[in-house]
Amino acid sequence: FALGLGEYLVKTLASTHPDLEAPRDELTRTLGMACTRQRFVGLRILRAKTSPAGDKGEVLFYARIFERGADRSFAERSTFVREAGAWRYETGELVPRTELSENVDRPDRR
Repeated sequence: FALGLGEYLVKTLASTHPDLEAPRDELTRTLGMACTRQRFVGLRILRAKTSPAGDKGEVLFYARIFERGADRSFAERSTFVREAGAWRYETGELVPRTELSENVDRPDRR
């Protein structure tokens, strides 16, 4: 999203993702334009786990984003599936900041 790589983002969607019902050119353009209205400051992976079979994964992340000076940052719990040997984004659920045990406002010192 930060780089506006719409075609790449479309390729990272799971085959069951509902956005793939839209015309591909339109979806590519929409995903690629996010960087024109939003400033992506950072992304912190808070937790990640993989299923025992290695075909499903879950990632909790915090994205720092600003739009016209307003903080639009958010946390999301995303699920991924392995398709044709690559990880694909399946679904995402917003997570309220109050449910995060991590202090997402401090700089990541890793």
